[in-house]
Amino acid sequence: MTKRYVGLLTLVAVTACLAVVGTLGGWFLADRGDSGPADPTPPARGAATTGAVGGPSTGSPASGSPAAGASPGSPAAGRTYQLDQSVYSQSGLTVTLVSAQTTGGKLRLNLTYRNGSPVPWPVSCPTAEVDRTSSEIVLSDGRTVRPDSTWCTTTRPDESFTIAPGERVESWGVFPVVPESGSSFELTWYDFPTLDVRLR
Repeated sequence: MTKRYVGLLTLVAVTACLAVVGTLGGWFLADRGDSGPADPTPPARGAATTGAVGGPSTGSPASGSPAAGASPGSPAAGRTYQLDQSVYSQSGLTVTLVSAQTTGGKLRLNLTYRNGSPVPWPVSCPTAEVDRTSSEIVLSDGRTVRPDSTWCTTTRPDESFTIAPGERVESWGVFPVVPESGSSFELTWYDFPTLDVRLR
């Protein structure tokens, strides 16, 4: 009888700990400020199955192929770089920089938030104005470039919601610059640690 209660208390303690971690980690989608009450119905299921949220934009050129009328290696050439770099990973909550797309003088970074924990992951988007100053890339020549648009600014500005256990959300940011192929840059994505990225 005592063993059963000890096991139950351990399970409750572990679940409570994961809930706290999920709550703290949740603000990393955008900023850690209070953006209002959480939305109890996450959009992640639809995003994962339909591709309606984030992900590569419709009509993007295939990986490695230049955009129409552009010569390979030129700034206007469209190209997709598969990156798969870990931005954040803790207690089953992960954020991955999946790919980068260059086309029309812009750089689009595609990220996936995945909840592998047993509890919902609360996340938040700031207002559109705050969102555009929450992320940046620093190029090898020292220039700092902020995004023109992000998933938050176009989809859920100034909203809080949750990512259910086992679900994911595809996020992205579009920057008005195209780093040269083979060059590196630093990405600061909201409150996450700075990530070194190289386009190969």
